[in-house]
Amino acid sequence: MRWTCVFEDIDVETGSLSRTTEEMRRMNLLDDPWIPVRIDDHHTELSGRDAVLRSAEIQQLDVDVPTMLPVLLRQFLLPLVMDAMGAPRSAAEWQRWMRAFTDGSLLHSDERLEADGRVRDEWASTRRAALLGYFTEHHDRFELFHPVYPFAQVAGLRTAKDDTKSVSLLIPSIASGNNVPLFSGRTGDDPLPLRPAEAARWLLHAHCWDTAAIKTGAKGDEQVKGGKTTGNPTGPLGQLGMVLPVGRTLAETVVLNLPILHDGLSEDDRPQWRRAPWTPAWRSAHATGPLQLLTWQSRRIRLHTADTPDGTRVTSVVVAAGDRLLQTPPFEPHTTWNADQKPKSGAPPLRPRRHMSGRSAWRGLDALLALGEGTTKVVTSGQVELLAEVLDQDYPLRVLTVGIEYGNQSAVVENVIADSIPLPVAALREITVRDAIVQIAEQADRLARALNMLSADLRRASGADPLPWDQGQRPGDRVLHALDKTTRRALAKLQTRYDHDAVDAVRAAWEQVAWRAAFEVAEPLLNNASPRQFAGVTETIKGKDVTHCSPRAESSFRTNVAQILPLAAATLRRRNSDPES
Repeated sequence: MRWTCVFEDIDVETGSLSRTTEEMRRMNLLDDPWIPVRIDDHHTELSGRDAVLRSAEIQQLDVDVPTMLPVLLRQFLLPLVMDAMGAPRSAAEWQRWMRAFTDGSLLHSDERLEADGRVRDEWASTRRAALLGYFTEHHDRFELFHPVYPFAQVAGLRTAKDDTKSVSLLIPSIASGNNVPLFSGRTGDDPLPLRPAEAARWLLHAHCWDTAAIKTGAKGDEQVKGGKTTGNPTGPLGQLGMVLPVGRTLAETVVLNLPILHDGLSEDDRPQWRRAPWTPAWRSAHATGPLQLLTWQSRRIRLHTADTPDGTRVTSVVVAAGDRLLQTPPFEPHTTWNADQKPKSGAPPLRPRRHMSGRSAWRGLDALLALGEGTTKVVTSGQVELLAEVLDQDYPLRVLTVGIEYGNQSAVVENVIADSIPLPVAALREITVRDAIVQIAEQADRLARALNMLSADLRRASGADPLPWDQGQRPGDRVLHALDKTTRRALAKLQTRYDHDAVDAVRAAWEQVAWRAAFEVAEPLLNNASPRQFAGVTETIKGKDVTHCSPRAESSFRTNVAQILPLAAATLRRRNSDPES
């Protein structure tokens, strides 16, 4: 789609405006489909307007890569809803938002409500009118290719040599420059024309997750040296271990991520599309409020288009340095934290806690459930703490964890970390449920260490050194993998039953499975022990002779497992003492 208009173009060097007439390609994020969703188990793309108004019908965002889901929520849907309709000011009002979004009484048209035999109340009418008025008032600010304020871009952004780069620069999974993924079917020099809808998504993705290091110098940026800008950090989400509450529908997911702001939004806090047209100049700053934080412009970008037989396509891009977030603010809602009770001078007491590659989300439950203040070294996300106050205990809450591992001074993407787990709301309130869940995760880690110790003891018995912690496949990893499904089932069970009997039953059943899993991994190691390992090797440690042998390694392992899984050990002892039981 495109239309002819007369507009004023910005000269990025002088800031002056010149009247020109040319053909402008049109892509409005409110009107045109670009947000991938799943409705009735079918994939489709919706406009921004429809994604909000039909959110109660939408099962979920249906993205190609997990890093895209927080992008669409944070850079578009959440700030749009908050800027148009405000934010809840109390727990009771938050619950009213949830009911109104879930049943559609806030979003559906009057005709739809009337057909369902319902009437919109004054509170919902006021907010719906504000939303529809917002769509009209700020409609032009959502034009992707606007000549003055293109969405999330800088009009007229260019380099000193007017060169551009492939749009693969926006997509981490495609080789570009130093960023060369192991399995990439394309190189940065391959043409990769993107539909405007695709380009819009990857544009916002770059603002959130872009790699660090050197960026192209933009004309008009006084901080450029030698045609480049150095010292750029990654996009702000790349510095977090994202923790995102997810509901049964997109409407519920949006509300689950709305903050409670007792004093409302500040008048100075606005999303990026309601600020003055962006220029190549950038600054280092603190985020003043949630709307600025959610739509932080960490890069200066311009999309270049061309006509093709398939229609308008984005064929190249300029990506330059953008605003640098001096510090992740404490009101960042979507990360857990490492807490320092006595921080050094000038250091923040809370630092974002990042996810570890190869580690399931349930193994980080200690941080996710670390609610309240105290001497703990970890603190849960602000949004999870809010949900502990406002959600019904039997709500089927899920938590999506997303992160990126960067390499080579954060200039390349090495790995994307993503997982989704059920999180019993009762665990956010009931200490018994919380302790049981955290203990299950701790027991799994202790079992992994016990198996790794068994492997190390058997290697010592043969005269070899234990495997270095970062080399080879370790048996502890196998037991963690074996326990993954069981642990997720235990979490799901505690979403619907969280009384003491249910908690005890879940713990006992989990330990039974964990006992079997531990010995299924251990038995091949013990059965393959050689006669030499049975006889063992003696060495002197701190003046004492110590014999490393397979019988001693097995005995130590069995003792460790019995200590780690006391309920399963007690059950086994009862069975051994009473064979008929």
